[in-house]
Amino acid sequence: MIHLQTTDNNLGKSLSSLLEKSENAESVYSDLSHIANIPLKELAQKNPSLLIFPKIFGEINDDIDELPICSLCGASDKSGESKIITGNLMGFVGYGNTQLSITSRFASGSGQNSEDYFLHYMLQKVFCSHQVDMDHSYDNSDSEFDFMIYLFPMMLGKALSQGLFKTYEVFKRNDSNVKGIIDVPRHISKNIPFAGRVAYSTRERSFDNSVTELIRHTIELIKTKPGGKSILSSNTEVKSAVQTIMEATSLYNHRDREKIIAKNIKPVNHPYFTAYKPLQKLCLAILRYQKLKYKNDSKQVYGILFDGAWLWEEYLWTLLEKKGFKHPRNKENAGGIRMFEKDVDENSFDKNHRRIYPDFYKPETCILDAKYKRLNNGVGREDLYQIVTYMHTMKIDKGGFLYPYKQEENSAEQNKDWKLAGYGGTISVIGLPIPQNKDNFAKKMRETEEKFLEESLCFK
Repeated sequence: MIHLQTTDNNLGKSLSSLLEKSENAESVYSDLSHIANIPLKELAQKNPSLLIFPKIFGEINDDIDELPICSLCGASDKSGESKIITGNLMGFVGYGNTQLSITSRFASGSGQNSEDYFLHYMLQKVFCSHQVDMDHSYDNSDSEFDFMIYLFPMMLGKALSQGLFKTYEVFKRNDSNVKGIIDVPRHISKNIPFAGRVAYSTRERSFDNSVTELIRHTIELIKTKPGGKSILSSNTEVKSAVQTIMEATSLYNHRDREKIIAKNIKPVNHPYFTAYKPLQKLCLAILRYQKLKYKNDSKQVYGILFDGAWLWEEYLWTLLEKKGFKHPRNKENAGGIRMFEKDVDENSFDKNHRRIYPDFYKPETCILDAKYKRLNNGVGREDLYQIVTYMHTMKIDKGGFLYPYKQEENSAEQNKDWKLAGYGGTISVIGLPIPQNKDNFAKKMRETEEKFLEESLCFK
């Protein structure tokens, strides 16, 4: 198995620089051609073992949907001069004999020895209700598996909020309380001479079914992993959800795992239990992870990927919610702000019911836009026009862009303010410094966040 590693928003690393001398560039190029240069939407539809967040929740930016995981440019000759270009997607993806890890650009170290503490930190903040001790639970060799474990409690909670999944199951019984269809061959083999029992089958609605059993097997596997028990007991809600599944699956047997996996290959399609479909996909990915990762002839694209822009925005929300900011949700049509004074004007201007959806805003105080991409070379024209439009529409004179940068860079260069002409106002570019030293990373991040929220003009 050939492992490649690069970073997000990389403008082009040569394939030869990512390979060991003994590895075949032409073979790797062939495998990567099944991943690169293909729209994300197309890959996700054809490869059920590829998990993409937030697409799995039914949310995704249309622009991202049409972009590839990475681009592969150049020839596949022995010189290996082809280049891999990446965007905002981070995570792990594989095909055939090749696996590609895309870390955040804030990972420390290089190659297979790099450690992406920042990506782990963001995932824990967004998906876990409490921070896991990263120094003890983080395992760089299996970091992709950790990603999936972080997601499990939140997705389990979402599913159970719709109720415990139930479906019709066939039960084979052998007792005196006959309620269903008598199974004559089984009755003869078990109950001759007759002793008062009858073999029969019933079809009943049950909470103990292939889907809940799949979730139970996932819980039992997570318990065996470093930090797994901590994640499954991080708060009372998670504990209660896990306990609900365990109580519902009295027929659980660890030897039935492969059989349960096979029963869940067909996706859940239920008009009410909609949150169980993404949970089912996640459980299958967790249970089949080792087999996929170390199988050398996989003819499907598999892995787990995160849209860095979405993850950065959701991470910032864990900080800004405490400061009184609001977070409109464009995909859910929630929290949008009218551009026109009168409802009739909004509806008659065009059929799109013009509303604006700032990433974050505090009424009458400040509007903020989350940008995961680098802003060292300035803010793009469209981004600038958009936030000025928001400021004008909402009568707010402070706007800003929030982005991450490496702590070792000059902080004075990462934070700037500009005055607007015309109606006036201030545009700020506000950087959050990301520590590069892995020692006590979580503690240093919390200290950085506190300073970040205290010093910026927009947060006061």
